Amino acid sequence: MANTDDVTKVSRSLKVGVWRSFMEVHNAVLAGIGRELDARHRLSVSEFDLLVNIPLDGTRLKDLKERVVLTQSAVSRMADRLALRGLVSREPIESDQRGALIRLTDEGRTLLRAAVRTNAEVVEHMFADRLDPAELLGLQGVLGRLSAEDHGRGCDTEV
Repeated sequence: MANTDDVTKVSRSLKVGVWRSFMEVHNAVLAGIGRELDARHRLSVSEFDLLVNIPLDGTRLKDLKERVVLTQSAVSRMADRLALRGLVSREPIESDQRGALIRLTDEGRTLLRAAVRTNAEVVEHMFADRLDPAELLGLQGVLGRLSAEDHGRGCDTEV
């Protein structure tokens, strides 16, 4: 009969090992996405994340910060850089002197559509196509449960 301490050690080792594998896969896929976004669209993963999180009708700069994993100042600087490239417009808000409304330009929307396809291609090639449908559905259930417990936010892929 197994000692309780041995079962706990194996269980903890398994938990950490699974987490480590998850992080390695995440890092590899994210690096692949980064390489392809840069090569095909001259976008970083952070720039793509910011663009994909701008609703079609635009958003306040401070609200955009809540949708991406960047500081307020980093979001502001990135929005400025993307505006210089003609991908977003940054319009002042009359009722808020420090506020700005960020919108995708036509050029930004066109680029984002292509970048969304690139992202999907890399995810399929490096991740999803390596799993069978039952594994994908099981993983969707597990990750969906974990995500719902955390924040339950996704991103729109329709542009």
